[in-house]
Amino acid sequence: MKRDRERTLHIVYRENNHVVIRGSRDIIDSLYEHGIGEKISIDKLKVSNIELAYLSTRFSIVENNNKIDIGDILKNVEDMLRFIVYLDLRKRGYDVKLTSKDSPIDLLVWEKGKRPIKTQPRYGVKIVTEGLGIRVLDLSSVLKYCESMGLQLVLALVSNDGVITYYKAFSLKS
Repeated sequence: MKRDRERTLHIVYRENNHVVIRGSRDIIDSLYEHGIGEKISIDKLKVSNIELAYLSTRFSIVENNNKIDIGDILKNVEDMLRFIVYLDLRKRGYDVKLTSKDSPIDLLVWEKGKRPIKTQPRYGVKIVTEGLGIRVLDLSSVLKYCESMGLQLVLALVSNDGVITYYKAFSLKS
C-alpha cells in the first residue's frame, strides 16, 4: 500500500494552463531535477497540462480523492503536437522543458545524462507538420536564434499519421 502512495501525485489546484501537484519530497525533487515543472515547495510542483499528461503515464494522478484518467487530462492539453513530440523525446530518455508560447522554438532538450538544474540545454526543437512545413525565412530566423543561444536546432517533422522524424539544422560557415 505504501508503494501505491509513493507512485501517486495529487492535484492541489488548477490555474489557467498549469496545475499544482503534490507528491513525496523524493519524487518532487526527481521530477524537478529532470526538468519537469517549477518547484513551489519541498513537496509541490507547478506543471503544465502537457507535463501532467506525461506524468499520468508514470504515476497515478488523483484530484479530490478521485483518480484522473489520461483522457481527462488530455482534454486540457492545448497543443497536441507539442505533447506528442514531448512524450516521444521523454520516452527516448531525454530531459525536455517546454518553452513559452512566444519563443521561436517549442522545446529545450538536454543531452542524455545531463540534468536541467545543472547544465544548459543542448538542443532547441522546432515542431514542423507535414503539409504545412516552415517558410525559409522563418527557418533562418529560428536557426539564428538557436545559434545565438548556443543550441543545436532540431526540426521535429510530424507526419500526417503521427510519425516523428528529427532533423538537425545548421548553417555552413565559410
